[in-house]
Amino acid sequence: MLKNSIITIALPIKLLLVFLLLVIVSGCSSKKNPVIYYNKFDFSQVKSYSFYTSGSDFFDSQNLSHAQRSGIELAIEKSLDAQDFHYSELDQADIIVTYHLVKKQPQDYVNYNKAVLFCSHCLRANAWQQDNGDWQVYRGGLIIDLVDPVRKRSVWRSIYPLKFKTKDNSKELNEKVLAAVDIMLTQYPDR
Repeated sequence: MLKNSIITIALPIKLLLVFLLLVIVSGCSSKKNPVIYYNKFDFSQVKSYSFYTSGSDFFDSQNLSHAQRSGIELAIEKSLDAQDFHYSELDQADIIVTYHLVKKQPQDYVNYNKAVLFCSHCLRANAWQQDNGDWQVYRGGLIIDLVDPVRKRSVWRSIYPLKFKTKDNSKELNEKVLAAVDIMLTQYPDR
């Protein structure tokens, strides 16, 4: 009799635990990365993009190898081209795409923010929209900014963890960058 009572009580508890586990897993898997943007910028008018060239404040704001820069820029081009944006010369682009790989030197991040005129205090203003999650900067995160070429200031920002490992080969590193960039840029505001 006691054995049957324990089984009768244990079965609903197991079902409840399985249900809670499913809720937690589905909640984690559907979570998007944080995106913040200036909601007074007309994103619907953007058709073309470009990158800053070497020698610009952006380019000099962090120490990345040419291979790292090329990998990130190729991933950005692939993602934006798939969304029907097209590459343009810098002086004719509707938006300028910048990026930053967060390392352990905080001064690099400060210099990058100055280069793209990103103001974290401005996020509290009504003109900034935070789509999802809490905005946090963390080591190993890739930041992408979309810069208004007229005002030379960031109007959209996203961050995503690259989770590089020391044992990763170049193919694995590139795959992580491609996936991160695609996840971030597919959250571009509706056009």
